[in-house]
Amino acid sequence: MMASTLTPTTTSAPAEPLPVTEHAQAFVDAGFERRLIEGVRPIAEHYLAIALHHLFSSGVFDELASPAEAVPIASVAEALGLDAHRLRGLLLFLANEDVVTVEDDAVALTPKGRQYGEFRPWYTMMIGGYTTTLEQIGRALPEGSPFCTREGRYVGQGSCQVARYDGMPITRTLLARAGIDSREVLDLGCGNGLYLIDFCRDLPEIRAWGAEPDQGGYEEAVELVEQAGMSDRIRLLHRSATEFLLDPPAACDPDLIVFGYVLHEVLAQEGEDAVVELLRGVVERFPRINVVVVEVVNEIENPAVMRHGLARNFWNPYYLLHYFTPQRLETQAFWERIFELAGLRVADVITTDPAVDSTGVELGYLLRGAAA
Repeated sequence: MMASTLTPTTTSAPAEPLPVTEHAQAFVDAGFERRLIEGVRPIAEHYLAIALHHLFSSGVFDELASPAEAVPIASVAEALGLDAHRLRGLLLFLANEDVVTVEDDAVALTPKGRQYGEFRPWYTMMIGGYTTTLEQIGRALPEGSPFCTREGRYVGQGSCQVARYDGMPITRTLLARAGIDSREVLDLGCGNGLYLIDFCRDLPEIRAWGAEPDQGGYEEAVELVEQAGMSDRIRLLHRSATEFLLDPPAACDPDLIVFGYVLHEVLAQEGEDAVVELLRGVVERFPRINVVVVEVVNEIENPAVMRHGLARNFWNPYYLLHYFTPQRLETQAFWERIFELAGLRVADVITTDPAVDSTGVELGYLLRGAAA
């Protein structure tokens, strides 16, 4: 028997699908769809945050940021070496979120999409750095489980960029209020070096040392310092804070040491005594040193703080991550006790500019030893 080939002779419109009217009724009521929409809302927000991070990290955002008109998707893909079909899928998703427009296979950022660019560092740190952490939480819950891992390069890159809004202004304000004109600064835990680059750019007379234990962060710092043309002013070492203080270079004679979001990692990984000894070692090695410590205090159990909009959208996720990674956030009273045990007195304490963050959970301390 010969096989037959069916060839339609007419083109008809798709059949109108009929809704289920009977068999689902045992499971749902008239309000089910409304509850479903609200119930799955966090899924959409999760996907949107990840998509925005990839829009930034892939270079697509930068390709779209300058042109005033829409750019062909194929041209964006070719310029960045991306798969055009997959890129189109990402952009169509973002178009439905009003981040871009896609028309005639050309794409442009919307005003809303451009606004997201201002907050890119937060996506780099929290999504690029910690998405893999979130995926491991279930495995880390059983007693005796190891900590979750994170993407250190993105964490360091994002946190250094965010520091332009909080850690750097805190440090500069503490120094200005105390009338300190620093000539040589040491940043123990300098990440990718952006903090020191900004510091030296703002203060042309200052020289700097940076120590960073993470290999990726150290390598990126070396590259960024070279690109900034500051290799003659910023010297970097691939060491932990403890290792650096045990054997500092002979030429290192700082009048200011900065611990920006570092001590809570030492606390989790080495314990309270290690933090005390680290700070005590700073004072013993450099008796007249000024010490700046910037830390986030743990307020996750304080309803008055956690009802704040920024606490809900940023600090609550931030606190969650620190329970599952080798980092331990503590209270203001805890840190001030540690400083006292180390022989340091609190000369000043401030928080972030309320125009940036009015929660008050980030604190900057200016500390001095007895000889200062």
